[in-house]
Amino acid sequence: MRLSLRIAAAAIALASATAASADTLEKVVILSRHGVRSAMSSPERLGEASARPWPRFEVPAGHLTARGGTLVARMGDYYRQLYVSQGLLKPGDCSAVYAWANVTQRTIATGKAYAGALAPGCAITVNTVGEGNDDPMFEPAKAGIVKVDHALARAAVAGRVGGDLSAWSASHRQEAEQLDALLMQCDKGPCPPAPGKRRVFDAKPGFVDGEDLAGVSGPEAFASGVTESLLMAWADGHDFAGLGWKGLDEEALTRSFFLHQAEFDLRLRTPYVARVLAGHLADRVLATVESGAKPNAASIGPADAKLVVISGHDGTLASLGGLLRMEWALPGYQPNQIQPGGALVFERWKRDDGARVVRVRFTGQSLSQLRNMTTLDAKTPPLSAPVFIQGCGTATPAFDCRLEDFEAVVRRATRADD
Repeated sequence: MRLSLRIAAAAIALASATAASADTLEKVVILSRHGVRSAMSSPERLGEASARPWPRFEVPAGHLTARGGTLVARMGDYYRQLYVSQGLLKPGDCSAVYAWANVTQRTIATGKAYAGALAPGCAITVNTVGEGNDDPMFEPAKAGIVKVDHALARAAVAGRVGGDLSAWSASHRQEAEQLDALLMQCDKGPCPPAPGKRRVFDAKPGFVDGEDLAGVSGPEAFASGVTESLLMAWADGHDFAGLGWKGLDEEALTRSFFLHQAEFDLRLRTPYVARVLAGHLADRVLATVESGAKPNAASIGPADAKLVVISGHDGTLASLGGLLRMEWALPGYQPNQIQPGGALVFERWKRDDGARVVRVRFTGQSLSQLRNMTTLDAKTPPLSAPVFIQGCGTATPAFDCRLEDFEAVVRRATRADD
């Protein structure tokens, strides 16, 4: 009986594989965070938040590191291998790849690393809006294409925490204690105050005025910048143990990311905020996914481009995820976390039944793959998880969303006030 069940299961699996092989991949849009960059703050400033000194990067603050470029290229090479095997890309077809990047050094350099790996031997231009200009896909408010109600944005964020940021922050006490113990190198947080040091617990919860639509202060915001710097230095291969750090390993890193994600979720995934920040981007991604199947003037790149890579920031992906209610989780990271080079991958398939569907996944290198600069291929792929799109996802292995339904979901999300 068990043998019969195994045979039946194998037959079903074979039939599924055969059916899947009859599907045709028509278009791919990769929305990627930039690769590993240097810390935004100096080692001296970061040292105020820890008991041990910080490593020093070899490039200016916020720039893509040499190692970061190599890691992005390895992701690009993996995508190239994958999409050649699936028939989307053909060696030497330079017109199949199109690249767009935000106007920062790290995003443009990331786009170049992707382009060189996706289309080796081709002179792929990384397109931007030009230095000194604001790109509406990444900075819609600065570019003047959206009307921002700052009071409403703050109210929307406050409404998610019962109007009390202090109570919300207090619910993260355990995670703050763990991070404090790691940074200040004591056995258990909260560690005693030390002269010249800034502790996680010293940051006061509240709203702050600034560039963010609804910026917040407090332990979560404090931790966000510090732990991002930990992640970048870890991924860049720096020697924390040699600087006297103890207990900093992958497990500790994963725990330390909790407060960062709490702040990101509140600040960037709140629906009103996400719609302001990512509404235009969602329309452009939709137009690009549809391009080649139906005319759309808002498409990024020419209609005959098979793969479009967009190089942005973690906030880019976070706000789009919040807008379209997309969730993901990868081992070693917090839910919805976006590591360097992490990407939302939108694929348009034509199934053997004639239906065009969108399949979305979140993919990126593990902490070990980043740290060890692992070569990626079919046998050693990056981490990946299928993403369910609320409102159109179906009960299929890749959560297929019919193209017309995906369009309806995006239209509803971006035009909620119409």
